[in-house]
Amino acid sequence: MTPRATRRLHLGFRLAGLAVLLAFALFPIYWMVNTSFKGSSEVYLINPTFYPHDPTLAGYGALFAGRQLPVGFGRLLLNSLVVAGCSTAISVAVAVLAAYATARLRFPGRNFASGAIFAAYMFPSVVMFLPVYLMLADWGLTDSYAGLILAYQLIGIPFATWMLRSYFMSVPASLEEAAQIDGCSRLRAIVAVTLPLSAPGIATAAVFCFTQTWNEFLYAQVILQRQSLHTAQVGLYDLLNGDILPWGQIMAGAMMVGLPVLLLTLLAQRFVSGGLTAGAVK
Repeated sequence: MTPRATRRLHLGFRLAGLAVLLAFALFPIYWMVNTSFKGSSEVYLINPTFYPHDPTLAGYGALFAGRQLPVGFGRLLLNSLVVAGCSTAISVAVAVLAAYATARLRFPGRNFASGAIFAAYMFPSVVMFLPVYLMLADWGLTDSYAGLILAYQLIGIPFATWMLRSYFMSVPASLEEAAQIDGCSRLRAIVAVTLPLSAPGIATAAVFCFTQTWNEFLYAQVILQRQSLHTAQVGLYDLLNGDILPWGQIMAGAMMVGLPVLLLTLLAQRFVSGGLTAGAVK
């Protein structure tokens, strides 16, 4: 076998392996979409069908009508959007200031602050759940969006700060110095020079913070007690009633929960790809 044929054979094996992995990864998503358009009689067939023989939107209609929930699923999606949006805005705003300070400024304890941020980022959030809940209970912030958003800062701020710190370190300090020589204050130089150049990194941090808070379940399940305040993820759990599983509604809800994150990632893909690679090489 010639070297060229060998290379083609190796390439064919690699492509075949990638195709198998891709099918393995995409099949659950396909099955979720497939089930969401099936009627109840077709969902519970002993021999499952790989496509809906009689497509229907009954699962979506029952879900948004709130037949098995105290409120419609649209309200729960709005709750998730409010919580995730506010949490992301606060996390990114604080992270920009913290990341710039640890990347650019020289002050006593700078290295300790950077290490503490990294330690907080690496610490599992589930371990902090009990003390966070007790703290919110003492402050009277349980069963409120304010308490949940405050709890999410333990996840969002360290993550975004550590990501943006590396990005700010990749932006040449000489650009800020040139702006200051031209008469800009440090704050004006940051706003006019550093932040526009760091837009991909900030967008990346925002996308990841939004995704983390949007998909979070444990804190939202325990902190928010009134069902009208529940997020969409907790609403999907509320659909479970003993051994009665409305799979059509559950899969429809999973579709609606995954769609905003997918659209956000596609819209910000250019910024995300640039933000993930920038800062890796100085």
